[in-house]
Amino acid sequence: MSSFLSISGCLLIIHSALSCLYFRGLVQDLSLSLSTMDMDADTVIPPMDVKIEVMVGFVLCLVGQLIGVGSLRPISGVGAKKLVAPSYVDRDFDSYDNRNRVLRTQIRQ
Repeated sequence: MSSFLSISGCLLIIHSALSCLYFRGLVQDLSLSLSTMDMDADTVIPPMDVKIEVMVGFVLCLVGQLIGVGSLRPISGVGAKKLVAPSYVDRDFDSYDNRNRVLRTQIRQ
């Protein structure tokens, strides 16, 4: 099922690309035969059916690939360890050495 969706989506995208090339060729021929019109063949926007076909092809490819992945496994397994902070991370090990301690020892002497 997933490979069918992916392949059909890719075929739709390829077909829309060929349709766009054919459309550009027609517009270029039209602009050469009708020189009175101010049409630039490089800036012609593809028709709406080509845009819709590309979007449908992309969605089919995406859905096909997502179905093909299968179910996701859980993040934590059966024998997963609990996260615990190390024992040395405690406020007992914080030492505050600043000028006050040095000055007190100097004053006492």
